[in-house]
Amino acid sequence: MKKHFDVGIIGGGIIGQSIAYHLAKEGVSVLVLESHKIGTGATSAAAGMLGANSELENNDAFFQFAKESQRSYHILRDELSELSNINIQLVDNGMYKLAMTETEAESLKAVVKKHETVEWHPKEVVLEREPTLSSLIKGALYIPEDGHVSPTHVCAAFSKSASLLGATILEHTPVHSITKTATNEYELSTPVTDFICNHVVVANGVWSGYFFKQLGINAGMKPVKGECLSVKSNEINLERTIFYDHCYIVPKGDGRFVIGATMVEDDWNIVPTIGGIQSLIDKIKPIMPSISSAQLIDTWAGLRPQSDDGRPYIGQHPEGEKIYFATGHYRNGILLAPRTGMMVRDLILNKQQNEDYMNAFSLTRKHAQTMR
Repeated sequence: MKKHFDVGIIGGGIIGQSIAYHLAKEGVSVLVLESHKIGTGATSAAAGMLGANSELENNDAFFQFAKESQRSYHILRDELSELSNINIQLVDNGMYKLAMTETEAESLKAVVKKHETVEWHPKEVVLEREPTLSSLIKGALYIPEDGHVSPTHVCAAFSKSASLLGATILEHTPVHSITKTATNEYELSTPVTDFICNHVVVANGVWSGYFFKQLGINAGMKPVKGECLSVKSNEINLERTIFYDHCYIVPKGDGRFVIGATMVEDDWNIVPTIGGIQSLIDKIKPIMPSISSAQLIDTWAGLRPQSDDGRPYIGQHPEGEKIYFATGHYRNGILLAPRTGMMVRDLILNKQQNEDYMNAFSLTRKHAQTMR
């Protein structure tokens, strides 16, 4: 087994696989080390929403980064399909962000003045297009760009494509430590063997906090448990993703509707609770009453990695070590995966960077907001 690589990536979720793919495209020797199976952590628990406009409210660097990443999926759909023969299941039917009160309606109407790509649709228009929704709605913000993908298919497509381009991807291989060698390389210690890498990328979600501590980096990371459920019903007929109060209904095209997600901070348990699932049903019933008679297909939970200010850490070790971080993506890991892979690639290859992004995602940035 080869033991020396240009870049070693710790974490085989969608973020780590995106980085591996973008580096492998450049001919870089890449190793991905995943402690379990590829894409079975937070990636597999996500609904796959590409909600740049629905989730992010400020027109700042974070928003622009998210929009670029969202647009990248249209290129990746064909690129990854050609290489891997895997369909990432990109759906571009748009999203409705609902208003249930007049105050919420006025707030959403104000968004239209700031973003030319969104539209306000009154109640009658929304119900004509989505008759499954409650007649109690006041209207909705229509966001044509906010579609969705299958996270597991995207992760698999990144992984297979990276492998075909020469990357080495090892499952069930946890990294216990990162040690700098006398030759200024890095030794990654695993139960299988030790690997030597010129560069290291830490991209293992909420467990990245373990390496923050080991490397003496003062950056916060905590789990936010997200519980979801999927249902089937002949009475539900949705074309677009529905979003309300950080809760969503995503039509997956195979008869299933994914509903999520709770936000339980500092909970490391990935088993869904009755209370959590019930809270989602209670939130959905007023906007889609037919949910009560739907057939429950599955429930699950995952751990979102949340940084001190709710924004990801994408950048180099503060002391200039050739160690990079791509973690803390919180609710937006699927959305941000493509652009994160490109940014880390460019950091490692010393390509020109967008300074606004460098500052926004730096590990030493000043936190302008509190935990969400």
